[in-house]
Amino acid sequence: MATEGDIQHYIHGALQANKDHQYALRIYSERIDAELESLNKLLAAADVSDTEEDTLEVNSGGWVVIPNAVDATVLVPSAELLNEASPFRSAALRRQRFVDATVVHQWKTQEFEALADAVRSENHRLYALGAQLRGQQGLARPTEDAAKFTEENTTGIDWERVSFKVSKSNLNGDHRSAKECEVKWLGERHPRFNLSQWTQSEVDRLKGLVVNSLPGQIDWTDVAERLGTRRTPVDCMRHAIFRRLHVWDSESDQRLRTAVETYGTDNWTLVARLVSEDATPQQCQSRYTRYTDPSIKHEPFTNEEDSLLRDAIPVYGNAWQDISQFLPGRTNEQCRERAQEINNTANPRRKWTEIEDRTLLDTVPENEVVDWDRISQVLGTGRTETQVCRSRWFLVFC
Repeated sequence: MATEGDIQHYIHGALQANKDHQYALRIYSERIDAELESLNKLLAAADVSDTEEDTLEVNSGGWVVIPNAVDATVLVPSAELLNEASPFRSAALRRQRFVDATVVHQWKTQEFEALADAVRSENHRLYALGAQLRGQQGLARPTEDAAKFTEENTTGIDWERVSFKVSKSNLNGDHRSAKECEVKWLGERHPRFNLSQWTQSEVDRLKGLVVNSLPGQIDWTDVAERLGTRRTPVDCMRHAIFRRLHVWDSESDQRLRTAVETYGTDNWTLVARLVSEDATPQQCQSRYTRYTDPSIKHEPFTNEEDSLLRDAIPVYGNAWQDISQFLPGRTNEQCRERAQEINNTANPRRKWTEIEDRTLLDTVPENEVVDWDRISQVLGTGRTETQVCRSRWFLVFC
């Protein structure tokens, strides 16, 4: 039987355990309160009013590339979903067919070469088989008819076999379906099509064929046939439709800066959409990296910069990208042009001749982005691209 001392001992033990439990509950409660307070602060920081949301939202569509970002991992890789034992195989196959039919992968040079070789091999096989059925010796003696058949035949080709050879040539693993190979060959790469550079007279004639046509009502297949130079309908459409050139001004430069602040320097397609409907991603990237970037200096070179430039050229030669690293705020082009100016100080600027003006006028293309470096090389009189050629063009002809 428990004594009074034992009872007192048990009572003190229970009271102490109760106090310990209350203390633990209080600590736990304080920790929860602190976490709730932290969450409330985060929610308040993330709360955006309707007015702020309208101001921040930029509905330009597309993807945003985040430098050094890592793709999210999934619990079940797509390869396992396509496994024959997967219960999701049928749904995964439907999704794969959708992706293959909607995602565009540009054809590469090796794929075009593999396509042509595969089609020739197929036609070679078909001709040899036909010759064998006719009791001939196949292609023991190549003839003109056999060569023409190998290059131009379009019937009886096993496009699945062609697809296998083309896909095998792709190092990235992109699969080219039989239908994709057939469409690409018959609609674009067949030898009957003229894939050479367009001449100016050909472009003028093409524009004359569509000048009186209503937008959206042009039969490009008919236009290609009337042109008569073996061009594809798509090629005709590409050269006939006039694309307006984007001209940079202070407003578009500011839109470019704002777009870069929004999307960074790895999303030039999105940046171009915010700048102008006529601006291309390449134009925006070139304009920003060569001129609009706030870190670029536009004032004349200082004596210290000239000294650094003179010291770097003997070491790095014409590696202007390496040289520009020693002159913060100066681009590759600025360093190159300044070096040319320094080297030409002994040769004062001379007046432009009539022949130079005429050559400049004939060389600068219309409705295209001008490569002033190439223009200065074509001119061949020692005129630099920016120092003279571009300035002369805008001064005299614009």
